[in-house]
Amino acid sequence: MSEEKEGNAVSAEELWQAWREDDRLEAALRSELEALIAAKRLDDLRDRFVQDLAFGTGGMRARLGAGINRMNVHTVRRATWAVAMWLADKHPDKRKLVIGYDGRHQSREFAEAAAQVAAASGVEAVIYRWPRPTPYLSFAVRHLGCGAGVMITASHNPPEYNGYKVYGADGGQILNDDAQAIERLMHGQADVFAVPYLSPQSPEFAKLVAETDAALEEAYLREIVPLHGLASDAEKAGLRIVYTPLHGTGAETVPEALRRAGFANVITVPEQMTLDPDFSDTKSPNPEEEVAYERALEVAREVSADIILATDPDTDRVGVMARGANGAYQLLSGNDVGGLALDFYLGALRGSGQLPADGRVVTTIVTSDFGAMVAASYGVATERTLTGFKYIGDKIGEYERQGTGSFVFGYEESVGYLALPIVRDKDAVQAAVLMASMAANCKRRYGDLLAGRGALFEKFGHFRDKLFGYTFTGVSGIEQMQNFLNELRERPPVAAGVDLVASEDYVSRQRVEAATGRVTALTLPEADVIKLFYQGGSWMAVRPSGTEPKLKVYLGAKGDRAEEAERALTALEAAFAERIRPFLEREST
Repeated sequence: MSEEKEGNAVSAEELWQAWREDDRLEAALRSELEALIAAKRLDDLRDRFVQDLAFGTGGMRARLGAGINRMNVHTVRRATWAVAMWLADKHPDKRKLVIGYDGRHQSREFAEAAAQVAAASGVEAVIYRWPRPTPYLSFAVRHLGCGAGVMITASHNPPEYNGYKVYGADGGQILNDDAQAIERLMHGQADVFAVPYLSPQSPEFAKLVAETDAALEEAYLREIVPLHGLASDAEKAGLRIVYTPLHGTGAETVPEALRRAGFANVITVPEQMTLDPDFSDTKSPNPEEEVAYERALEVAREVSADIILATDPDTDRVGVMARGANGAYQLLSGNDVGGLALDFYLGALRGSGQLPADGRVVTTIVTSDFGAMVAASYGVATERTLTGFKYIGDKIGEYERQGTGSFVFGYEESVGYLALPIVRDKDAVQAAVLMASMAANCKRRYGDLLAGRGALFEKFGHFRDKLFGYTFTGVSGIEQMQNFLNELRERPPVAAGVDLVASEDYVSRQRVEAATGRVTALTLPEADVIKLFYQGGSWMAVRPSGTEPKLKVYLGAKGDRAEEAERALTALEAAFAERIRPFLEREST
């Protein structure tokens, strides 16, 4: 049962009462709903039933629980039915779906529910036998010749979340047109309890549903062998790595990939090696955040590790922390790691004669210019996409279809990287091998990874960047966020000592030069993003999150010296804080 019933709008209260009375509702969800109604948790109930789940930048992601605006077995079944209908229309000759899942609460249950619905729709389904990284799902789609893939994951979100990501036949996350087509089908199925599914005991289910085996993972590991030779045996032997999966799916996969690549000195964080949906032994499962490294830092200091590698719960992103000459550890930003990785990887490709003449690096509009400048020094052009690795993955296919441009590396500031396009999404397994090789090489050349970054900054300029977010709650909060964005479009922030050069609005798809008012068209698709360019290479980008009610703010600064970059970054942050303060005050009242 959804928001509409026989063409008439249905209130949230009518919906939760209908769910309560429907004998097809799962027993655990019924108990939860009954408790909420008995406790008169009306705001919570309205939030659960005010709207259907939608596909955002990272697919469908929400808190677990009863309701059409929650992740539960009924909303998963409906989404899978829509995917099956879409697949039959999009790829009638490839009616095969591979289903992966991570270690979150109910991930296996949701994966099994997806397989049951796919089978009832006449779609062959292959379900992962074990919780495995998201990039393995992307690889499996292409390797098994599937028309689509589904990954049950909520990445680094808190434990109470889960999610549902859809991949196309190319192994990349679906783009907006396909997402909207699936969403229309999903919402057109008004009765979530009426979705057909097969019992695992039925003969038809046994014919259509199979599990993966170890051969699929072996195939993936063979494909990343080209990364094994990036660093010498001596360099590998001299590097000591601490690794943590942050209670995620990397616990088995990443150490094995590093071992096969020749890294023998890998020390894991024992408390975080268990697959734990509550992420019990970490303050954050997000490798972008310094608090995620507290346990790993304890181990690293004990063994004098050169670097710490941390992957998120579904192992598509990897963070890097490095020890400097003074023995202190520092977390590197995704922008810094991207620049370092490009210098190392492009240099290795050129040294082995494998750097293509038409090589391309692909990154996003909210990523700094550091990597682009490094790539240019190797004669490699950088192309930018909208935020979201699905756009980077799509670029790989575009190059292949057109026969011009050769993908060599893709990355985004949120610590997602891809070197080998066997996967069409960010991949922390192969990235861990690349980052370890890069650190081993830097240790030989410069003494440590931080010194290597310093050498690049001296060559290309000093870069600083910062990401932060503002959460807006409720309907009024979302309106406030949009009001702020509208005002920002009309009146960009004025930063002390840093003049505005140009503004780009991806809703109107126009770039406006501040000095002349000259307008040029932007070629990327429409998106709710504003990017402001300031003198000296500093910039600011603002966009709503695609997966949560949060405004994301990206700041980047550049200077000939570290102090200049720091001053410019501070000025941008102060200017933005001043502008958003009145809206936050309104939100809190």
